[in-house]
Amino acid sequence: MFSPEQVERLLSQQSISDYHPWSTKDEHVVDNFYRNVCADVTHKTTTQSYIEWDHYGSGYASYIDAWFYQPASEFIVNEPLKYGQAHKGLAVLLSRLSPYFVFMEGEKGWHSQGGSGYLPAYEMVDYLPSTSVTSLANAIQPILEEYGLIRLFRENLGQPLNTTQQVPTILTDGPFTEFDALYHLED
Repeated sequence: MFSPEQVERLLSQQSISDYHPWSTKDEHVVDNFYRNVCADVTHKTTTQSYIEWDHYGSGYASYIDAWFYQPASEFIVNEPLKYGQAHKGLAVLLSRLSPYFVFMEGEKGWHSQGGSGYLPAYEMVDYLPSTSVTSLANAIQPILEEYGLIRLFRENLGQPLNTTQQVPTILTDGPFTEFDALYHLED
């Protein structure tokens, strides 16, 4: 999927796209673009969202984790929390360095004392076991594509990286794939 030069650029936190907003190489411009995209998604699909804009409070995330759900029974997790709320929803990883995105299903729960959720992984890409989340993905994908975003699938991102390449991520210990180059979280 990616050339060796593109992989090196991704690992160096550099854009691999000549298109706006990624061509600006300005994270604030990219994040503002995605803020508009996500607002449009929630408006057009009447969903609620939780979006991780601040790199999980960590060092650097090469992506924005946008999670969408509806407060309806079909989005309730199989084993609800005793206190608080827990939902399954559609996780959309939006690359800060390119126009690519992937879909995965993830659960989040929260209550007055805090919350919990998932961290993305290659194995989660395209895994949408709930029909409600699959339907939501089918509604959201055309909206994202209207903004020039391109969906990648698991088979696009499974190519192993050169064994000499190290990905600065806490999401996996390796072996690393192109997924890890595109979507990594440094701490």
